[in-house]
Amino acid sequence: MPPTVVERTAMRRARPASTGAPPLLELRQVSKAFGAVRVAHGLDLTLAEGEALGIIGPNGAGKTSMFNLVSGALKVDGGEIWFDQANVTSLSPATRCRAGLARTHQIPKPFVGMTVFENVLVGATFGAAGASRDAHAEASAALLATGLHAKADRLAASLTLLDRKRLELARALATRPRLLLLDEIAGGLTEHEVRALIDTIIGIRDQGVALIWIEHIVHALLSVVDRLAVVNQGRVLAEGDPTQVMASAEVRQVYLGIGEQ
Repeated sequence: MPPTVVERTAMRRARPASTGAPPLLELRQVSKAFGAVRVAHGLDLTLAEGEALGIIGPNGAGKTSMFNLVSGALKVDGGEIWFDQANVTSLSPATRCRAGLARTHQIPKPFVGMTVFENVLVGATFGAAGASRDAHAEASAALLATGLHAKADRLAASLTLLDRKRLELARALATRPRLLLLDEIAGGLTEHEVRALIDTIIGIRDQGVALIWIEHIVHALLSVVDRLAVVNQGRVLAEGDPTQVMASAEVRQVYLGIGEQ
């Protein structure tokens, strides 16, 4: 029998730590402010190749702003962002995507007048390596990985919320990312749907794609990630083993403001 979600999570956490390999992603003293509001304040963060990092924190803590900075949707006020040993701080979102950095959004925004396959084909066409590969094959593989292959010819407007979330994943996956940023992708789903989404994300992880996942549904994160970071007021409050981080008194105090999950 294939391993269960719990068994696969335990196997990933049992992998030996990287020995001297350069990080895939590195944020070096990244800062960003909107007037007096600081959404990133000397933010330092690293992610290894193939690693999965979970991000939690109160609303307004700067989590989505961090994704916007990493993806290039926002420009930093200070500091640097490095991806695959290259300084990408000044590069456009499209260039970062072609380099292998993809993201999903909290609210899925498919091209509703296009089919599921056409939506994913957009990602495959404009993602990493572009026209040098078979975009149709890449799109088909992404649909298969996310469980949407049977709905390829449906209009995106007809999809349920869960399938729209899967379409967000498929479109990002079709860009052939080395790092995938997931922004509260489980939000609004039922518990059954969350479990189905977890299985999909684990399947993506098993392909070697690194993940950073922002999520308020903590048990979903703990089923997938190797490491957990808590962000508050634009800073990393704590990071490390997920169980130890969640047991921290300081983290519990900060996280009480989120509400019971």
